[in-house]
Amino acid sequence: MAQTADAPSTIRRAGIDDAAALARLRWLWRTGERGELGLSMLEFQSAFTQWWAAHQSSHVAYVAEHAEEAVGMAWLAIFNRIPHPRSLERPAGNVQSVFVVEEQRNRGTGTALVEAVVEEARRRGLGYLILHPSERASPLYKRLGFAAPERVLYFDLDGSSPG
Repeated sequence: MAQTADAPSTIRRAGIDDAAALARLRWLWRTGERGELGLSMLEFQSAFTQWWAAHQSSHVAYVAEHAEEAVGMAWLAIFNRIPHPRSLERPAGNVQSVFVVEEQRNRGTGTALVEAVVEEARRRGLGYLILHPSERASPLYKRLGFAAPERVLYFDLDGSSPG
């Protein structure tokens, strides 16, 4: 069934075959909305595909599609915390690169992408999720149950943090 302009996007787990589409979304976001300069889109797609091929065990992506085009993405980066006496395995996750193209925003796509990542984290038995939301995206995450911890310190080592 064809999707109309108001129909919700389809959310699915992305595979390596989706690397070029995900790279395009990330490139559009970082160059268009953040003004970052660097590789051309084609150069970035090639480098991104190689990067993801090497990181598939630690990075899971979800893609939102509308009218058979990738219009959004969300990533789960999985890491292992240092063991403690009660548990040697302590996996946790970082929600990363949640992005929806402007013309598809405010239709529930971002919410559906984050929900897919949260469900993936639950299936994998992760202890918690962290993220660094933009000011604009914070209400979305709060609606989904994310909360600001009382004790977090942040040290921006490379000076690239927007705030």
